[in-house]
Amino acid sequence: MEAKPKISLIGMIQCRRIEASLMQRHKVIPSLLIIVVVALLSLVTVNAQSGRRAPKSVTLPPVQTPTPETVVPVSKEKTKPALTLVVGLERSNYFGNNAMVNDSAALLALVDRLDDHPGVDVAHVARTMARSDAIRRAKSEQEAYVVFVELAFDRMANELRLSYWVYSPQTAKIKTSGQTYPQMYRNRNVILNPRQTIYGDRELQEAAREIAERVLKSFQLHVPNGRLVL
Repeated sequence: MEAKPKISLIGMIQCRRIEASLMQRHKVIPSLLIIVVVALLSLVTVNAQSGRRAPKSVTLPPVQTPTPETVVPVSKEKTKPALTLVVGLERSNYFGNNAMVNDSAALLALVDRLDDHPGVDVAHVARTMARSDAIRRAKSEQEAYVVFVELAFDRMANELRLSYWVYSPQTAKIKTSGQTYPQMYRNRNVILNPRQTIYGDRELQEAAREIAERVLKSFQLHVPNGRLVL
């Protein structure tokens, strides 16, 4: 029979130490593995979060509110007239029946005929104006001409006469002048209103219209001819 080796006490103690050391190593290795795994997971998470881009905020263009259009009022400038006139009439040396002569109708016909031209502006009308007043008015005007008409009785011709003078502004120099007789227009291309009762009305108006046309002609202005219906 073989004899079993005897293990000494010291050898047993060393064996125990080696076994404990091995067991301690077995315990340390799993702990290290866990730490390594947790570290790797943390690193992956950090990288994932750092690599994720924050969504860009979309900036919308500002909403443009339509501004109301400013309506600029169109200023209508008044066209400057080609000719500005001041008209006055004086009645003198008439010894007949004043009620039979309608000088107002003559003055109105004169002004209406002047107004027929679109470039003429009759700025003022005076039914009673002396020649001296007409001259003073012309000197005080800057642009307006003064048309002075005198209704008188011509003793030589034994009939009414309409005389006229046109005075220039500032200087009162005579631009043009002349005379006409109402009797010349009796039954001349004029339709007489049957209701007319004042003698000489029609002739006076025609004579006044003739003066207006002569005045316009002196300024190289023209209005179409037409018949006066009374």
